[in-house]
Amino acid sequence: MHELQSQFAAQEGEAAWTAVMHEHFNAGQLDEAQEYLAAQLAALDTELATRCLIDEPDRVKITGWDELCEAIELHEGDRITGVTLAIANETDRAFEKGQVHHPYMMLGLYTDEPFAFSHATRGALVEQTAAEEGPAWAGYDEDIEVFLECEGLDAINTALVHHKERHFFRDDAPDHAPRRYVEYVLACWWRALLFHRAVERICKDKPLPNHVPVIAGMVDMRPDAVAVHGLVDGDRTAAPKQVEGPQMAEMLPESMITRREVEEVKEPPTGTNLRRRISETVQEEEPKKKGLLARIFGRG
Repeated sequence: MHELQSQFAAQEGEAAWTAVMHEHFNAGQLDEAQEYLAAQLAALDTELATRCLIDEPDRVKITGWDELCEAIELHEGDRITGVTLAIANETDRAFEKGQVHHPYMMLGLYTDEPFAFSHATRGALVEQTAAEEGPAWAGYDEDIEVFLECEGLDAINTALVHHKERHFFRDDAPDHAPRRYVEYVLACWWRALLFHRAVERICKDKPLPNHVPVIAGMVDMRPDAVAVHGLVDGDRTAAPKQVEGPQMAEMLPESMITRREVEEVKEPPTGTNLRRRISETVQEEEPKKKGLLARIFGRG
């Protein structure tokens, strides 16, 4: 029996496991998450688990990125300082056998008017996505049309849409979760990982102008995993593109200079660390959250 079948027997056990996984995605620790999920899928040894491991992160790509960069560069007025990006499934999707389900992408571009993206830390951005009433930028996206596509997710996404055991009812207090339910949960997280690794990779290969951060997630799609990509340390300028008049350098007194303390450098986490954290996590009930559509884009 797979170890997660025992842990998922109680709702609290699954919630504790899920909370740890969210922490690693929120912190951008995708290497560790990938190592852990790959090991769990390999141990499961089912057809879908094998399908997941075949779909390696490099197979998934984001297209239309050059057009997004151009749109940010050409935008008139205040600079674009924040981007939200999510994948979702069509709500009226058909369930006929053989139907392929291609997730579409949702894109939002923002200035610093509703929220100071140019000064925000990773933690502050993630915190906004979890706000009860939605993020501060909800409803303030700029009217810019850019169409992105996420290629390479069709196979696993279709398998998850048609999966026969997407729910686990614990009415009779079972001592373990069904193997196929564990398969579904792990495959959902693998789909999230594939998407986030694709966004992470393109943000590194082709950073957005002015290092605009990308808050990426999923809309009405398990597990609603959020991560911030393309973020650089320090402020990211939000000044207008054109400034009238000559530019003058000024000498600032020493009292105006803020020195940052040097933080302790920690060794990067590993999949073994994640496995240990999950096994040691106190089992707490996972709080109910609104869908990512409301939290990131502010629309229901």
